[in-house]
Amino acid sequence: MDAPTLSDDDEFAAPTRAERSNSVATGSDRPLLAFFIPDLSVGGAEQVAITIMNGLAERGYDIDLLLSHASGELRSELSERVSIVELPPSKTPAVGVAAHLPALVSYLHRQKPAALFPHLEHPSIVCLIINRLLDTETNVIPTQHSAFGHEVEATSKDRIVERIVPHLYPASDRIISVSEGVADSLIEQTPVDRDDVSVLHNPVDVERIRERASKPVDHRWVEDSDRDVVLFVGRHAGQKNLDGWVRAFERVVDNNPNARAIIAGKGQCRDDVMATVERRGLSDVVSLPGYVDNPYRYMAKADTFLLSSRYEGLPTVLIECLSVGCPVVSTDCPSGPREILSNGEYGALVPVGDVDGLADAVCDTLADPPDPDRLRSRADDFSLQPVFDEYEQFLDEHVFAAATGR
Repeated sequence: MDAPTLSDDDEFAAPTRAERSNSVATGSDRPLLAFFIPDLSVGGAEQVAITIMNGLAERGYDIDLLLSHASGELRSELSERVSIVELPPSKTPAVGVAAHLPALVSYLHRQKPAALFPHLEHPSIVCLIINRLLDTETNVIPTQHSAFGHEVEATSKDRIVERIVPHLYPASDRIISVSEGVADSLIEQTPVDRDDVSVLHNPVDVERIRERASKPVDHRWVEDSDRDVVLFVGRHAGQKNLDGWVRAFERVVDNNPNARAIIAGKGQCRDDVMATVERRGLSDVVSLPGYVDNPYRYMAKADTFLLSSRYEGLPTVLIECLSVGCPVVSTDCPSGPREILSNGEYGALVPVGDVDGLADAVCDTLADPPDPDRLRSRADDFSLQPVFDEYEQFLDEHVFAAATGR
């Protein structure tokens, strides 16, 4: 369906449920659920939100996705069962998603979704302002994707949001945390009560990942059995500490001349990563292919995946690697790696910032890799069915019971 826009009288006109049912084959009598993210550009939170919406839509729920911009590389991955509602363009771009307040209010009054799930902190505080100031029937339930208070590359707007969050998050009807560690960070640094936080792990389409992982890889090192490939896939951002990643790999290749590195992805630090690789004389052993639309085929062929993050939430990329039997080495950052790897049982955990420790763990893993079937079995714990069963239980207890007056 076409994304709605402002009508001539400047009233935001989202599609009615009847209009939606004519263009999206749901036919559900369940209360409407709405999600809000800025756009569909590549990012962990965006990918998780899409997986959640697709899965719930597949199970028969009516889903609206509210977007500031209905664009981005991930749009093709959104199910046709999900209705896109593009919010009117902002007349004051510097304000960001806060400019959508009037349109969001109009949407909530017209559609009356049972719940609104904002993802990322900027959209969450906008929705919580509405929840605090207006009488609305909609439950506002933000999802917290990363450990709170660990941002290392915050803009001035991010810092303002971080100061606002502790004041507004208690206005949530409920908060979803993607890991126990993220929940702990909220409890420790905001007035949020632990009883108001539900931990729901990110659902991972393990079977689809395995299917896509079977595709061929056009890279000179991946198919070379004489090479030990160390992989990274993700945003090139300060959070990921790719400078430390490159320095750790430098020690790996000193110990193992057959080692090669592939650092896939894009982001604001990409030029810095390339400069670090060149400055350290590693251009012949490090490949930076940029964004790859099917990273799973790289994971299936890599000998080790290395995550050097300073902080995370529940890094889905680790689960994706396990799902195809790729060994993992990760920093023991807040939070998520320890939960996914079960205290190091399914992959090495190294203190944040310990470059030598990361290098040693990679060398040990290359020399003595774990059983790939065991890794795949661990990934199944995060697959769609068990996680969506938990989501449906959450909806029954915290959304639909209230909507039906039970």
